[in-house]
Amino acid sequence: MRAPAKRHFGFTLIELMIAITLGLIILAALTSFFVRTSDNRRELERNSRQIENGRFAINALRDDLMLAGFYADITQPSTTVWDVTDACKTVLADMGWKPDQLSPQLPVPILVYPLGVGRPTGCTPDYVKDTDVIVIRRLNSEPVTRASLTGVTAVANVPYVQISECPKDDTTKPYVIATGADAPAGFPLKKQNCVNFAEVRRYREQLYYVRDYSVTAGDGIPTLVRVELDGDDTGTISNAIPLVDGIENLRVDWGIDNDGDGLPDVWSRCDGATPSVPAGKEACVAADWANVMAAKIYVVSRNLEATTGYKDDKKYAIGLSGSTAATNDSYRRHVYSAQINMPNRSGPREPAFSS
Repeated sequence: MRAPAKRHFGFTLIELMIAITLGLIILAALTSFFVRTSDNRRELERNSRQIENGRFAINALRDDLMLAGFYADITQPSTTVWDVTDACKTVLADMGWKPDQLSPQLPVPILVYPLGVGRPTGCTPDYVKDTDVIVIRRLNSEPVTRASLTGVTAVANVPYVQISECPKDDTTKPYVIATGADAPAGFPLKKQNCVNFAEVRRYREQLYYVRDYSVTAGDGIPTLVRVELDGDDTGTISNAIPLVDGIENLRVDWGIDNDGDGLPDVWSRCDGATPSVPAGKEACVAADWANVMAAKIYVVSRNLEATTGYKDDKKYAIGLSGSTAATNDSYRRHVYSAQINMPNRSGPREPAFSS
């Protein structure tokens, strides 16, 4: 007798619906987990980039501010006249240089346009309102030979300074400033042996400011840029180099040495209005700019992308300027600051120690 065949049953409709529901719950949980993880990763990347940008901005300013006022071996007696000439001049006679043995005139190594007031608009296009414009002046740290300037069109309109080492040179002019186009006749001074021609150094004037776009005009990314004096005969400077994206504010407090020991005695915004510490240097004149020994830099760096669900209602402290206003937008921000000393300004004033 044959045994009855076994009957095999599949899933019932209810079991199938329960299985699908459980699967959907697990899938939803996994999807939510991956979405949150992805959002957190993107936010971490945005914050990391913001931190990197803020630190890079401070370092870029530090590198050039530490070299401010490097005028090589130009003698600077107490009778030196410091000229507060505006930035972006393209004619040598307007740059503040007047060689003289007893009373030379030199352009002030540091100059700022607080909140952009009085800034040269021709070389600071697309400027972000209510941010500082910093001007740094110095000679190039590496000299070049007089012969290397001859016939080089790339440097034809760039100013160069040649400093005499020979006692037989014209003592009324211990140095000369001329352009590469004037070479070689414009650089007649000699080395100590009074035979070979002295080396020359490029005169550098750099501006730092915040503009309202990064690479493409209208992209809305505030960016720290640097402009280099290039002697353009057209009267316009068009070589702004974007340095750091996301920098939307730049403020500086200046440390002024009043007693000649190379140390800051007063901290000022030099804007004529913001209180100084102590009071008395709200507005800076040529002597104050010549006595600037240090700077406190404040940059506000923001994320390049908005964060969904975030509202920035904070105010950020930026030194003597006080605090920024709350933006109430969705961008995360952070303030980066540093005190930067200027050894080319403070070093010659430091007291000598005898053994």
